[in-house]
Amino acid sequence: MLRKGLIHRLAPLSLAVLFAACATTSTAESAKPAEGAGKAAAASTSTPAAGTSTAMTGGANAGADAGTAVAAADAGEADPLLDPTMGANGQAQPAEATQEEKELTKAEVGEDTDDAAPEGFISRASGRPDHPRTLEEIKASGYIRVLTRNNDTSFFITRGHRMGFDYELGKELAKRLGIRVDMVITNDWSEMIPALLRGEGDVIAAQVSVTSERQAQVLFAKPWGHTREMMVWKDGTPPLRSMDDLSGKTLHVRKGSTYFATLTALNQQFAAQNKPLIEIKTVPEDWETESVLQSVSQGEFVYTLADSLLAEIHSAHYDNLVIGPPASAERDLAWAVRPADKKLAREIDEMFHDLRKKPNFNILYRQYFEADKEFKKRTKDKFYASETGTLSPYDPLVMKYAEQNSFDWRLVAAQIYQESRFDPKRKSHVGAQGLFQIMPPTAKGLGITDPTDPEQSIRGGLKYMLQLAKHFNDVPDEIERYRFALAAYNAGFGHIDDARRLTRAARKDDTHWREVAPWLLKLADKKYSSKVRFGYCRGIEPVDYVRSIDERYAGYAQLVPLKKEVKK
Repeated sequence: MLRKGLIHRLAPLSLAVLFAACATTSTAESAKPAEGAGKAAAASTSTPAAGTSTAMTGGANAGADAGTAVAAADAGEADPLLDPTMGANGQAQPAEATQEEKELTKAEVGEDTDDAAPEGFISRASGRPDHPRTLEEIKASGYIRVLTRNNDTSFFITRGHRMGFDYELGKELAKRLGIRVDMVITNDWSEMIPALLRGEGDVIAAQVSVTSERQAQVLFAKPWGHTREMMVWKDGTPPLRSMDDLSGKTLHVRKGSTYFATLTALNQQFAAQNKPLIEIKTVPEDWETESVLQSVSQGEFVYTLADSLLAEIHSAHYDNLVIGPPASAERDLAWAVRPADKKLAREIDEMFHDLRKKPNFNILYRQYFEADKEFKKRTKDKFYASETGTLSPYDPLVMKYAEQNSFDWRLVAAQIYQESRFDPKRKSHVGAQGLFQIMPPTAKGLGITDPTDPEQSIRGGLKYMLQLAKHFNDVPDEIERYRFALAAYNAGFGHIDDARRLTRAARKDDTHWREVAPWLLKLADKKYSSKVRFGYCRGIEPVDYVRSIDERYAGYAQLVPLKKEVKK
C-alpha cells in the first residue's frame, strides 16, 4: 500500500509554490522605475528580434525555435506556434472579457473550487518560512499554511482534485482572512506540533484531540467536535466487553498517538491490580489510523484503538471490522495554533461559529464522516492518489513526454487538469480542444491531427511548452522556467517579456515569477501598458492561471512520487 510511509519520503516539501503577495504593492512607489522601463521597452522595439535573450538579463540563448518566432513577430509574420500576444487557446488579450464569455468559460470548465480567495489574489506557498508568523504577517503574505495529514478525511487527491474535511475548512478560513490556503503535509504525526512551533505552518488541522500534554505546548481553538477512543477488531476475533478485557491482549497503535497514552495509563492500573499488562506494539509514526484499521481488517493485527469518527467511517469501508466499547472518556477535537496566536485562534472560532449558523458545516461533516457510499467509492477509485500514486488515466503518457522534455510530470498533470479536467473531448466556446485545449491552427502546426487523441494532445502540448520554455532559457531554475512558460501559454510571451522589462527597471530579479507577476498585473493599467512594447494585458488571467496550477502542483508533489514505473 502506497500511503504507509512511502509517499512522504518520495515527495519533498521544497517543491511548493513560490509566489509573492503583490496586491499590496504601492503604485506610487513603483511609478518612477516603471516610467524608465517604458522608455527602455519602447527603444527595444527597433532592435531586431527584440524580446529574445538580447533584451533579457543574463544574455543566454533563447533557443532557435523561440528566436525564429520572435523575429517573425518583429517582421509582422504571425507564427502559429508562438504568437507574442496570444496564448495556446487562441484567445488574444482584449480590453475586457464580456460577461457572456465569462459565463461560457465557467460552464465549460466548471467552478474551480480548489481555492477560496478573492479573484486575482496571488498566493505564496513558499516552502518553509524561517519564523513563526503573526496574523498580520499571514495576511500580508497572502496565504495561510495549514499543517495537516494525508488521509481519507483531512486532505487527499482523487482524480486530480484536492479534497478533505480540513482542506475545505482551511479554504473557509483563508476566505475569511481574504487570502489563500496552502496545505502542508507533515512527514509523520509527531512532527505536527514541532513544525507549528518552528513556524513551518500557521495552524494544525487534522482531527487532533485535546489533551493536557498538548495544551501545554499549543493553544487550541474552541472545539469543533468530540470523539472517544474505541476498541476495534476483526469479525470472528474474541470480543472485548470492557476496558478490563484489554488485560493481557496485544494492541497495535502509534507511539505518538493518544491511543498509546490511553493504553499506558491502563497498564498502570493493571499493574496496581496485579493483572496481566497490555502488550503495546507500535507502528510507524507516519501511519494513519486508517492504515492500522486496514491491517486489522486483513488479519495482520488483532486489536487496536481508533477515534469514534474514524472507526465509524472506516468500518463502512472494511465490512469485517467490529467497533467495541470505548477505551476513553469523550475528548474534544480542535484546531491548534501557537500559544501567542490568540488573534488567529479567535478568527478560527468565529469561522466555525459562522459555519454552524448555516448548513455548510453539517454538509461537510456528513460528506467526510457519514457518507458511507461516497467514502467507499473514493477509497476504491484507482485514481485515489494517496493509495495508487495515480492522478489520471493518462499518467503514463504524461510521464513519457514530460521526461522527454525534462519537465516534472506532476506539474504537467496540474496544467492538464487546469485546462481540461483530464477530459480529452473537452472543447471550449472558441474552439480550443483536447487535454491541453489547443486551437486548431496551432494544433496543426504541432502535428496534431486529432485533438481529442490523448497522446497527440500531450505530445503536441508539451512540444509547445518546450518552445515557450526555451524562450525563457535565461531563467536558470527549471520549475521557475515552467512558470514563465505557463504564463506565456495563457497570454503570449510578449506580455511576459514586457513585465520582465518592467521588473528589471525596478531592479528586481526577472528570473523569479514572484517578482515579475506584480508587474504583469500592472499592464492592465494604461499608465504602464502605454509605455511597453506589446501594450495592454489583462494580467490577472495569466497570474491566476499560473497560481492555480502551481498550488495544485504543490499538492500533487506532496502525495505522488516523481519517479515510478512507466509502461512502454
